[in-house]
Amino acid sequence: MKKQTAILTIEKLAKTKKKKRLFKDFNLSVLSGEWVGIIGENGSGKTTLAKIICGLEAVDEGLIFFEGKAQQCFSKKEWLKKVQLVTQYTRHALDPTKTIKQILFEPINQFGLAPYNDEERKIEKILSDCQLPKTILTKYPKKLSGGEYQRICVALALLVQPEVLICDEATANLDKMTEMRILKLLKKKPMSVIFISHDHTLVKKYCHQFVELT
Repeated sequence: MKKQTAILTIEKLAKTKKKKRLFKDFNLSVLSGEWVGIIGENGSGKTTLAKIICGLEAVDEGLIFFEGKAQQCFSKKEWLKKVQLVTQYTRHALDPTKTIKQILFEPINQFGLAPYNDEERKIEKILSDCQLPKTILTKYPKKLSGGEYQRICVALALLVQPEVLICDEATANLDKMTEMRILKLLKKKPMSVIFISHDHTLVKKYCHQFVELT
């Protein structure tokens, strides 16, 4: 049997924030298609780790590799095409001045995800995957329910078709039905998931391995 190689590797990561050492010599390997859980108390550095992996925050020491190539060798756009982040539900993630259609068109245009004539079909497909009606396209974010809002955030990340998706408490504060709906959708996608959560039961149920930050 051929040994799987890691799609994402973190080596000897170190980070200090507000004079607190969050990580020292932190290592992690994520295989293609693998779900890796990250658990830990508030303030243990889970969100900081998510931002570092996404390239949104600098490290003090250490390296991150995608298929053996160091993070700094990628442009920001190239890295975000491969690694996407969905954060905990808040009402600040989506631009309140734009309709959902305008918001969903942004990653398609930014990353050239579909030919001009195929953009509408791609958006309709992701809405269907997220069990959202087409009528939502004309709405503004403030008109969405909490579950709809978070599923649009998931849809934005999935439109990019990342190879690694980081879910930072992405299903927290949602009702159980919406949470299960989102997790079921993510499980169908051919990607690796770094699943950050305070819910140990969910992590053990969905993840192949997990790491606890202390």
